[in-house]
Amino acid sequence: MNANHATLQRGLCLALALALAALPSAASARDDGRAPQPAHATPALVAVNLIPDAGNEGPRDGAGARAPVDERYPADGGNGGPNWAIPALIVGAAALFAIGKSLAEEKTEQRDEDEGTRALLRDGPQLAAQYNGSAFGVRGLVRGGWPVVVDYAQHRPGQVLLRIALPGAETVSYRLDKFGLGRHLLRFDLPPFLGDRLKPAVIALTAADPDTGRETIDGFSVHGLGIGPRAVGSVAVDRLEFDPGMMHPARGETAGYAFHTRSDFDHAAVEFMQVSQSPDGMRKRYVKGQRIGPVARDRRVESAPAQRWDGRDEHARLSAGRHQLQVRVWDEGGDWVGAWSESLVLVQ
Repeated sequence: MNANHATLQRGLCLALALALAALPSAASARDDGRAPQPAHATPALVAVNLIPDAGNEGPRDGAGARAPVDERYPADGGNGGPNWAIPALIVGAAALFAIGKSLAEEKTEQRDEDEGTRALLRDGPQLAAQYNGSAFGVRGLVRGGWPVVVDYAQHRPGQVLLRIALPGAETVSYRLDKFGLGRHLLRFDLPPFLGDRLKPAVIALTAADPDTGRETIDGFSVHGLGIGPRAVGSVAVDRLEFDPGMMHPARGETAGYAFHTRSDFDHAAVEFMQVSQSPDGMRKRYVKGQRIGPVARDRRVESAPAQRWDGRDEHARLSAGRHQLQVRVWDEGGDWVGAWSESLVLVQ
């Protein structure tokens, strides 16, 4: 090897080494103990003309028969009989069947709709204190012809259903898995037969195995769900931030949040959810929350120093593990949105 060739080779090696040194270390990103912070890549909104699946009130088995409800799992998740509660079970199969039973019973329940409407206008859309991210329900207000927006990701094959049930009407059911794997942001309108006034309803999202529909699957997540004119255009709450990736409350460290609003809403609440990943989906449990008043259109809402989270629950107990930000906004006209952060905070 001549001298010029050797000098050129050393120069190329040095340039390659410098380029590699400038890249972030994948090993250090994995080993620093921080929760992963995924990129915020919201997909483009797609308006679709979704037709409800007639008579589809739940997953079906491989032969096409409706999967039976397992009577061991009460529809209220053990919360004390028929009421306005959403099932609070987190185990995959149990959560799936409880949601299915709750939707079926919702059609025949005798409720004071005026009282329920007033409660939802006052307190916003309601979720259970704990739920499975692959089988959960929201009690919220609906109206015939109103738009729905849903931002979700499906990374495993399965039966994904969005169902809406309210007393005295057929369950409205939409198949979302027909849009394929990946992340989707969809907008569609509710059918007119739901009526021309606000009504409380159960809105459920479930992701079940593709063959029998009897077990929930992982690899499914909902980033945003909203109903009403102010809720759409995209999901009207986006760009959720929750950081730092890791915090030590014993050292006085706290976590802050931020999100962006696309519409005016009369009320907003932020909640901190402890999350754990299981083969049947991500399990979530309410830890602590706070009402933060009205929010304005096209604003970035950021936690004030007094609103930062100290890593403890409502009883001042340390909540160790990974946590997600849950945001609810609602309007006195009935519009509402629920949104969930992609970023997680690890409390140690």
